[in-house]
Amino acid sequence: MILATILCWAAFVVVLVNVDPFQDAGLGLLFFYVSLFFSIVGTGSLVSFALSLAFTKKEIPVFRHVRRTFIIGVFVSFALSILLYLQAREALTLWNMLLLFSIVCFLILFRISTRSYSKDV
Repeated sequence: MILATILCWAAFVVVLVNVDPFQDAGLGLLFFYVSLFFSIVGTGSLVSFALSLAFTKKEIPVFRHVRRTFIIGVFVSFALSILLYLQAREALTLWNMLLLFSIVCFLILFRISTRSYSKDV
């Protein structure tokens, strides 16, 4: 997971250095947001994984930590990418941020409440 995150950040730097946002409004910006999304997913997953291992008192398998932290990383990355896109389009307001924050919180709580654990796993 660490290697994939490093590769995503390297891809983001390559896109950042080689793409001129004023000249390319299509595919270059798509590469920018996609590479940023995956970089934040990896970083958020690694940070939340480390925090989960450090502060969890129960002995649970590592794959459950990874699954939980990956979901958190995806939601955080989604929110940050949307906020950055709205800021670039000059459409970011306090109400948009509150609405996006509410949607992300709702999705996280919905994900937590609909988990089903099997006794076999």
